[in-house]
Amino acid sequence: KKAQSIQKQEKTKPIQAAHTRPGFGIALEGVHPSFDLTTIEFPGIEFKVGGLAFLPDGRLVVATWTPHGSVYILEGLDSGDSSKMKIKLIAQGLAEPLGLAVVEGDIFVLQKQELTQLIDHNGDEIIDEYKAICNGFGVSADFHEFAFGLMYKDDHFYANLSLPLRLMTTENPHPDRGKTIKIATDGSFEWINHGLREPNGIGIGVDDQLFITDNQGQWLPANKFIHIRKGDFHGMRWGLPDSLADLKMVPPAVWLPEDEIANSPSEPSLMRDGPYSNQMIFGDVSHGGIKRVFLEKINGTYQGVVFRFTQGLKAGINRIRRGPDGAYYAGGVGMAGGWGWKNTKQGLQRLKYNKNTTFEMLAIRSTPEGFEIEFTEALASNQGNQPSDYGVKQWWYLPTAAYGGPKKDLKQMTVKEIIISPDRTRVLLVIPGLKKEHLIKFDLNHELQSASGQNLWSSEAWYTLNNIP
Repeated sequence: KKAQSIQKQEKTKPIQAAHTRPGFGIALEGVHPSFDLTTIEFPGIEFKVGGLAFLPDGRLVVATWTPHGSVYILEGLDSGDSSKMKIKLIAQGLAEPLGLAVVEGDIFVLQKQELTQLIDHNGDEIIDEYKAICNGFGVSADFHEFAFGLMYKDDHFYANLSLPLRLMTTENPHPDRGKTIKIATDGSFEWINHGLREPNGIGIGVDDQLFITDNQGQWLPANKFIHIRKGDFHGMRWGLPDSLADLKMVPPAVWLPEDEIANSPSEPSLMRDGPYSNQMIFGDVSHGGIKRVFLEKINGTYQGVVFRFTQGLKAGINRIRRGPDGAYYAGGVGMAGGWGWKNTKQGLQRLKYNKNTTFEMLAIRSTPEGFEIEFTEALASNQGNQPSDYGVKQWWYLPTAAYGGPKKDLKQMTVKEIIISPDRTRVLLVIPGLKKEHLIKFDLNHELQSASGQNLWSSEAWYTLNNIP
């Protein structure tokens, strides 16, 4: 249904305004100027990446979502040159290996039906034993019942269980589905939350907290970037007992509007580079590229803003991990039927921070009377002084049983006052009429420039205003 919706929108896409270009109303095209990109490829090997993790010695473990269900070890990553790298097949025959973790040198993979430890008994690194650690969670043969992502934290594994595809059947899903689960090393597990649909990926982010993404669908009017908390209900009502019919959805930390900034969001990862340190990124399988998230904590809960970050990659991004070399390794997937980016199906690439400055919005912070926008460089002396430089819209989402959901009370907001900091890197916008539990879209003047003469990398941002400080 999502693929059909995308195709319909492409056929009926309105004529764009003259100034609309990549990063300004439509997806980016190129690689972010502050990062250098290299591609890792070997003849005959399909990097349809389901999981990435690093061994203590810095080598990369890659699980592939292919009919062979293979796991490889790559070494020599620092060279950035595939011809100087070595690859070794260590395991195969796995069922949808969509999560990977290394714990004290031991390799664990999340399959559709179980968490498995890969054990090498004779020291040749070829796996001799596939040991089931946990296989008690509910799963059926439905192809849409995925076990997504794998993260190890505080002596436990964390993973997500998606719902089956056929949501209109009379049968309810297994009670384990649509949840994040916490797995102990003895194989026991517990639910952390509920009401998820297609939560493809989990990562450790700001303040050492766990974050996931979820996909738009029934009862989910847009995609989500979610902070994991015990007991939270995230909105998907299929299978919810009548006794919980009035249960209120906990808003996500950040809404990700469908086809504007996301379509099939995937694994979050924490950044450690330059001005972006302590922000988060995530990939997207269908919208393509990588997006960046700035979070702040207001009234005890996370909220924040999502920006376009980079495009220009080989495939839609399914997994991202930061390596011990300081580079980010992005693994792509795709398949026939509309789930993928530009009909691409696989790819493994390396993004390394090059310390070049890119002029863009670095952060947006909520204030009692509006927002503060921080830039990576100072605005030029004659730039950003007019209310017309800052387009602001506000709306909220209504969850319904239909696929996706409408924007309600969509309103163009008025910037009443602008205060620019002495160093011209921060702009305070006073905006009357802002409401909590609304989403705020920013569209900056496409002609804004920095003091050094750089043009904006992207003009758009989406802030989720769960609380007003």
